[in-house]
Amino acid sequence: MILKELKLTNFRNYGSASVEWSDGVNMIRGDNAQGKTNLLESIAFLSTFSSFRKSSASELIKKNRDYFLIRSVFHALSTEHTINAAYSLDRRYRVSLDGEEKRKVNKFIGVLNTVVFSPDDLMLMKGSPDERRRFLDREIIQTAPSTQMIFHRYQKTLKQRNALLKGDHVSYAERMLDAYDHQLAECGALILIRRKELLEKLQPLVRLSHRRITDGHEELALIYEGGLDVFFKGKHRFDEWQDAFLQQLKMTRKDDFKRGFTTFGPHRDDIRFFINGDDIRHFGSQGQQRTASLALKIGELELMKGQRGEYPLLLLDDVLSELDEKRKEALISVINGKVQTFVTDTGSEKIFDDAYEFRVNNGNIKLLRD
Repeated sequence: MILKELKLTNFRNYGSASVEWSDGVNMIRGDNAQGKTNLLESIAFLSTFSSFRKSSASELIKKNRDYFLIRSVFHALSTEHTINAAYSLDRRYRVSLDGEEKRKVNKFIGVLNTVVFSPDDLMLMKGSPDERRRFLDREIIQTAPSTQMIFHRYQKTLKQRNALLKGDHVSYAERMLDAYDHQLAECGALILIRRKELLEKLQPLVRLSHRRITDGHEELALIYEGGLDVFFKGKHRFDEWQDAFLQQLKMTRKDDFKRGFTTFGPHRDDIRFFINGDDIRHFGSQGQQRTASLALKIGELELMKGQRGEYPLLLLDDVLSELDEKRKEALISVINGKVQTFVTDTGSEKIFDDAYEFRVNNGNIKLLRD
């Protein structure tokens, strides 16, 4: 997958910008707060139509403007496509692929695939469970776009259920909760199944990447942790997942009323990482945590390659300076002319021999050399 052209209008600190990219490595240099990460954010937005920086779409609009527009030309499986995405302050998306516009944005999710690697990802192992869930779910949505609506329905139902649990009318809430529990169990079971499927595909790729980086001295394992984790150890039909989910909601209902929120479900689950049997969060060194994070991202790249038949775009946001030479070499060896890569950096060190280099200064982009 190759991004050829990118044009921005009113995106973050870019009033108007146009870039033609190299098929290989694109080094994006500049001081802090000049717009380097904003460029990567605009590219990643074309994958899921959301920000990897947890910003709302309205926050991506340049100050004193009422919309932003991203235009792009890219090649997927050697075929040229255009994808354009716009968002306005009236909360309207307008997205088109090769001139065809759809009312629902999720129809175009995953057409352009990206893997983002930032300094925050280096702390993925010991960060909050929410970060690890977001990693899983972003991958699921890119590889199975229809699941975005399932996540949306789950969050909407969860919000409504939590509002009932916080209310004063317990008898009314009891009557309504049965309906919400069935909706939550349906969506929640589907999410758990998708997470199970993803982890089963991702685990061997991550394990192999980790072995290569550590010269076979360490073994990395990923374990899903949640209320239905026993289901992750066998094969079950959807109706079995749904029934088990529903029963768990009934079992925790009394406690949910006491706490005022839903205590069970995929919104509470986590992934645990073990090296040679030890939990990284508690016993892993910073170096081991960074190695595991790097292996996870390399595994993500290889998973998308296997599912799409080509590598996604790789976005490295100021991450190379955080890696030691061994881990940096491991990442570079994966790229090695196979993956179109976008790298932001504040320094001037020559890392890639044949990279295109760009300078970003206050929202202006200039090609330095090719």
